[in-house]
Amino acid sequence: MREVLIRLERPASLTPELRAWIGRRVGTGRPVLTRGRVQGSERRALLLRVELQSESDDQTQEEVVDLMADLRLLGLRPTLLSEQAV
Repeated sequence: MREVLIRLERPASLTPELRAWIGRRVGTGRPVLTRGRVQGSERRALLLRVELQSESDDQTQEEVVDLMADLRLLGLRPTLLSEQAV
């Protein structure tokens, strides 16, 4: 299992519908949205932490690329901060 941490630039409003979409999009990955400081920054950011249940590194990479693309389409300007084995 791999854990991915993504910083999101908040849209004007993070609606319940958007939160629900993130939960459905990631599926069994148990997404967690939090606010916190990113190392080396004074600003608080919206952070998305996801555990991916992929069976291979290639599958994990594909899931991350797809998720980042979807988040960009939603206007959240995602930045991949880390990807590590859990």
